[in-house]
Amino acid sequence: MRERLQALADRDVERWPQMPGRLIHVLAPEQGIAVEVAAGVADRASGEPLVPGSRFRIASVTKPFVGASALRLVETGRLDLDASLDVLLAEETTEVLREGGYDTARITLRHLMTHTSGIYDFAASAYDPSIDDGFDAAIAAAPTHRWTREEQLRFAIDHGEPYGPPGAVYCYSDTNANLVGELLERETGTTMGAAIRDLVGYDRLGLLHTYQESIEPEPADLPPWSHQYERDVDVLTIDPSVDLYGGGGLVSTCADLARFFRALLRGEVFDDPATLATMTTRLQDVPASGRLATGDDPDDAAMFLFRALAGDREWWGHDGWWGTTAYTCPELDLTVVAGHQQPYMPKGFDRMAVLADVLGLLDDD
Repeated sequence: MRERLQALADRDVERWPQMPGRLIHVLAPEQGIAVEVAAGVADRASGEPLVPGSRFRIASVTKPFVGASALRLVETGRLDLDASLDVLLAEETTEVLREGGYDTARITLRHLMTHTSGIYDFAASAYDPSIDDGFDAAIAAAPTHRWTREEQLRFAIDHGEPYGPPGAVYCYSDTNANLVGELLERETGTTMGAAIRDLVGYDRLGLLHTYQESIEPEPADLPPWSHQYERDVDVLTIDPSVDLYGGGGLVSTCADLARFFRALLRGEVFDDPATLATMTTRLQDVPASGRLATGDDPDDAAMFLFRALAGDREWWGHDGWWGTTAYTCPELDLTVVAGHQQPYMPKGFDRMAVLADVLGLLDDD
């Protein structure tokens, strides 16, 4: 398995020169498989080879961690999915939202976690190249600026109108996840990273190298970085605060992500099996906003998780902007985590193809 998986990673790096490096991790305990391979370079400047086990910014793959943590508080009665933002968030936050035209008495935690709140995405320019004065431009102008969650909320209010009334349309929004990150901090009295660590149960699941960058203390014995790139810009030269407060924010490894997604989809993160059922209940019958630029199908969207079909099997997981794909097929007890470390890939590249590729390797065994 390792040799053929390595050949797959080598093929991808050769086929796609925009890809600085390739990480692929396959976890299938029932088949005795836990293997990771790497190809390409960890750092274009030094030419240092990429090695298995490297760490990287997981970007939006943080959202399922945030969602699972919020649902852990729901199942213990500390949060209510149908509570309004007026109840859940600080008055300072809801006041900004009301200034932007949002009815905070009607928007609920459920709306935030299903991207149906109608709240504009402060990072919308990442998905919509027609926006020339958005968050991407602000980052390029000041890559080392230390953003706050409040600044990003204000950016959303100042740069876009509501997508629609609460519950009316689906539109992916990092602002939603940032607000859930805020309420985690408000409810637990600690940082978002520490709250996730405790509520998800890193120690119990064996997550050794996952942490909220620049907020939590770094774990011991960290592996080397796998540098990610925005075209030619090394992401590590950009302050992590651009994606730190719920929409993203975690650093991890393929192995840690595989353990988390497998445990999550097996119900091992929650105490009540009904909680996983809630998290994986797809929207269906909620139309996409006409301003949706991510290409998501609302029918495949659940609570900070997405359903995908590959190899005629159902998978659940999430992607990360800087080139991370993390999905589990519960039916096969198979988890695949891959990194291509570059969001700006040619149209012919399909980040989800790795799932079917791995299934093909397993079928050949």
